[in-house]
Order: sequence, then C-alpha cells, then structure tokens
Amino acid sequence: MIAPDRRGAAYRQLAGVLRDRIACGNLPPGRRLPSEKDLHDEFGLARETVRRALAVLRHEGLIEVRHGHGTFVVEAPPTVELNAGDSVASTAAVTVTRASGRVETYPAGTRLTVPDRSGRPPVAAAVIVRDGRVLLIRRRVAEASLSWQFPAGEIEHGETPEQAAAREAREETGVTVRPARLLGRRTHPVTGRTMIYISCDPISGTAHAADEEEVAEVAWCDHTTLAALVPHPLFPPVQDHLDGLLSR
Repeated sequence: MIAPDRRGAAYRQLAGVLRDRIACGNLPPGRRLPSEKDLHDEFGLARETVRRALAVLRHEGLIEVRHGHGTFVVEAPPTVELNAGDSVASTAAVTVTRASGRVETYPAGTRLTVPDRSGRPPVAAAVIVRDGRVLLIRRRVAEASLSWQFPAGEIEHGETPEQAAAREAREETGVTVRPARLLGRRTHPVTGRTMIYISCDPISGTAHAADEEEVAEVAWCDHTTLAALVPHPLFPPVQDHLDGLLSR
C-alpha cells in the first residue's frame, strides 16, 4: 500500500514497486508496462504522481518510451567490475574512472560489482525501517572505527544475501523481517569486506540484544540519531533509501 506519510513520497514508492517487479522478473525485458490509467486504478494515485514515478525509472535506464506503442522495460544492462582505485559517477549514464585514469561510460542502470579479494565470504546487512526509524546495533567489539552498525554477518554456504540478512536480523536483534530489495553492494572503505545491503520489512518481534556475546545494545534511530551514531558517510544507495523514510 502506498502511504506517503510513512514511507516517503508516493512517486518514490510507486517507482520502488515497479523497480522490484522488474528486478524479480514480473516485468521482464521487452514487456510493456501498464498504462498510466492502469497504474492510477491499481494504486489510487494521481496521474501526475504516476508520471513522476515513471520518470524516475526512465532516468535510471530501466524503462523506455516507444512513441505510439507505450512504455517498455529495457534489456538488462551490462555488469561492470570495479577495482581498487576506480571511481564512479552516475547521471544519465554511468562513468567509471579507472585507477589508471582511463574513463569508461556505460548506460544508466549498469550493475557494478566489486570483487572481494580477501578470500572471506561477503557480508549481508539488513536495513530495517519501522515508523520512520532504522534499526542499528552496537557491537561489543568495534570493527576499526565502527561501533554502531546495521545488523549484519557473513553469508553462509548455500544462502542468498537476502536469506543471510534476514537470519542476521533475527539472530542479533530478535526481529523477524522480510527481505524487500537489494540496495547495492560495495567494498567497505574501513573493513575492506564486500558488503551487500538488503532493505528489509519488519514483521514481528521486539528489538533487543539477542546475541549477547556480540551485541551490546540496539536502537531505533531517526535521521538525527543515525547521523550522531554513525558519523562516517553511509553508502550512497543506502543513504538515498533512508532519506525518504526516516523522521527528522
């Protein structure tokens, strides 16, 4: 259900719903999207709100307008591997500046991967928001300068990142969640580990330090508290996600 007062602007929510349908294959490449009227009827949103949501997806390169025919899901973009020293900029396209100085340009929506050469499994982090607050844990033993973090842990053999994020949330905080969507992945600038961030919807449970050996305390944080407890910059896709959801 679209609820602007709880989950951010209505057009961003609608864009997220359609983005998830594209990601899971309900709207595969080449499929025509429902019309503005169909989306208006399904979600009860104004036509202008629907148009703004579609504009977001066009900017991301996920859909395209074929004049006289409708709006369609584009073919899956390429996957580009990033290496140490590379940097990325994204506007209408994705620009990768390699450590050597060479500049490469790819279409908007290109997937970026960062190989973890540490030999250790990737870490899945659960980004859980309830009532305008995000759930953080404080570890008993800090990792470098990191003390307050998202519930997270290594992906075990046979697990998907989504399954690992849900398991870690339950084991560390006692909260049962439903994985919603992948927010992104990167090599963490402090720990050097491959991090995979999963947006999760809370289903049940009261947050507490469920794993007392590792977790000292938990906190539901609004925008101001989050900035105070985590003074270093968040991963931009995670920050963008939270900006639309957290109370100030």
